[in-house]
Amino acid sequence: MWHIEQGHYGEVKLDGLRIGIAVHSPAALHLGNVTLLVLVADQADARQREAIEAMVTSAPPFSIFYSLASTFLGFHYVPIEIQLDGVRSRVTIPGTLELALAPMINPVTGEEEPATLMKPKGFTAKVQELCATAVLRFSKEGLSYDHSGKYGEFCRFEYKGS
Repeated sequence: MWHIEQGHYGEVKLDGLRIGIAVHSPAALHLGNVTLLVLVADQADARQREAIEAMVTSAPPFSIFYSLASTFLGFHYVPIEIQLDGVRSRVTIPGTLELALAPMINPVTGEEEPATLMKPKGFTAKVQELCATAVLRFSKEGLSYDHSGKYGEFCRFEYKGS
């Protein structure tokens, strides 16, 4: 899930919008044959929707996911509720997505175990706060999964067009 604090695509401002990509891959993601569905905040106006659709299909990193899709389930404009709080962030799309991040817990001491990953060549971000998914359930258009209690990450990043 991406929350655009400030940004634009071409001349169209995207400030405050949210975009999510749901995928299913039968093997390693880079091998393709992916089923892809794109979620966009329903507050996006017509110009913003057009810009986001162009961005997802032509601008990395979004277009990389799009290029791997053999089945594209379209753009879905939905209400996206988000609370950003680092590794305690939450996202809700009524009837579609429930996501809550949680700090990793040291299995020996039971204490929170903060961890930061530094990736000089990061695909989406170079610094990521590692965490777990307290809950991650998704269901829409026949695409559904539950990855609760698995790996999660939170990061801030900046994309710059060429």
